[in-house]
Amino acid sequence: MDSWVLWLLFLLSVVQYPQPMDDVLDEVMRLQMELRAKFQEQERIWLEQEVEQFVLMQSGASWRDLPWSALQPWRVWPFAGLLVLLLAVWFMWRKRSCEAEISGEEEKENEEEEEDETWSYDLRWLLEERIQWPVQDLQTGCNRTMALINNFTTVLKRSLSGTFYPVLQEAIGFGSAFEGWTAREEEILYQVLVPLTPPLGHIFHLERDTDQQKPGRNFRVRVELECRCPREYQGMNMLCFQHHPDVIRRRTGQPILLDTLCTGSYLDVKKTVHWFRALVGATWQRLPQSRSWHLVLLPSKRSCNLRLTNGQESFQVKVLFGVQRYISDIYISSRHRGAQTPNTMWPETYAVAETKFFRHMARQTPQDSSHLKCLQLLACVLARKDFTIHTIKTIIMHLLHTVPVSRWHRRHFLLQLSDALEQLRLSLEEKHLKHFIVGNQRLPEEIRLPPDVQRAKPLNLFHSLAQDPAAHSQAMQAYFDLRHRLARVLAYGHC
Repeated sequence: MDSWVLWLLFLLSVVQYPQPMDDVLDEVMRLQMELRAKFQEQERIWLEQEVEQFVLMQSGASWRDLPWSALQPWRVWPFAGLLVLLLAVWFMWRKRSCEAEISGEEEKENEEEEEDETWSYDLRWLLEERIQWPVQDLQTGCNRTMALINNFTTVLKRSLSGTFYPVLQEAIGFGSAFEGWTAREEEILYQVLVPLTPPLGHIFHLERDTDQQKPGRNFRVRVELECRCPREYQGMNMLCFQHHPDVIRRRTGQPILLDTLCTGSYLDVKKTVHWFRALVGATWQRLPQSRSWHLVLLPSKRSCNLRLTNGQESFQVKVLFGVQRYISDIYISSRHRGAQTPNTMWPETYAVAETKFFRHMARQTPQDSSHLKCLQLLACVLARKDFTIHTIKTIIMHLLHTVPVSRWHRRHFLLQLSDALEQLRLSLEEKHLKHFIVGNQRLPEEIRLPPDVQRAKPLNLFHSLAQDPAAHSQAMQAYFDLRHRLARVLAYGHC
């Protein structure tokens, strides 16, 4: 009899297994409670019978009568019926439990999908509605700018034909607008570089400036007259720029380049800018854009700055001049570098190569990539006294070069924003941020570097912080201020 009791207790423990709290199982739990009450009552009866049998055994009843008494129908059939009922309830509970689990998994999947959709909507709302991005169409502005400058160079080439001024080559757009982003400015600035090549009878020699007191890599453009005499007739009465410049001046009625835009033997930046500004003012009415746009020449010493307005919109164009280094994407340019930059100094610029890198990444990253939004937002909240925009741009370029392109999807925007801030913090703590172009031997093949730039030791953009502890402390404080302003922008949506 003990074995039967143990089996019943086992079945009871199975039936009493903790159930999931769900409305569909309420009926099963009610049946279980009723069965438990009936089982307890039956158990009491069995215990009483066991006591009676024990008394009979003590009174001399034979052991052979016990099996027969235990197998009497009035005892077996109630137990069998109870067992069948318990098994039926157990199978019903298992079926309902499985259905509940399947339903729970489906609901969980639906909740995860709804959560992903909600997150995607919240991020889209943050990026497109909450934060007020510039509304200008940058691509339209870039196309308009390039058409304007190329019209200028085409007209000027005709005007300068037969003279000994530098030859204007096709303009190259560079900078943030041509990379697809812009800082928060009321008027977008479009930057272009106009390469210069030497005129007939002249040669440009680039000489590296060895003055270590000035930042970066700087050059001078030494202008030389070219000898075109046959080797066996050099120095004889041949019409040659090098040997007979006075004769050429007199016969052509044109001054040579050394007489006009040079200081000594070196090409002068300010003279070149002044010369181009005068040509722009003289030829503006010959351009088709003059019929719908008003041109204003803005003051500048090392670039030609133009503002164009038509009553409804306006934009600025900054024209820099440069000389190409070998056949590469590196130029020496007329851009300003520090206070009291000499007129004959032409700093090396990597802006054209950087713009080509952004265009390359635009073809690699997802269509709704977040890297430009990330860069634009950081530039938007950046105070000019904190860091240069080029510092933030360098951080993003390094991340673009190392983080898989698939992770620049819009859904990872906040993650990439956090990565950029963390990279900035680490660079500040180490007082070291590598220049992205100089010394980088892993750039895409389409970006061409001169051998000396490719093999050079990467420049440290935070070199000054390593030399000045006070400046480093200010930079770290500026970093925390940047994080605070960024948090406010994300909370309130205004740069």
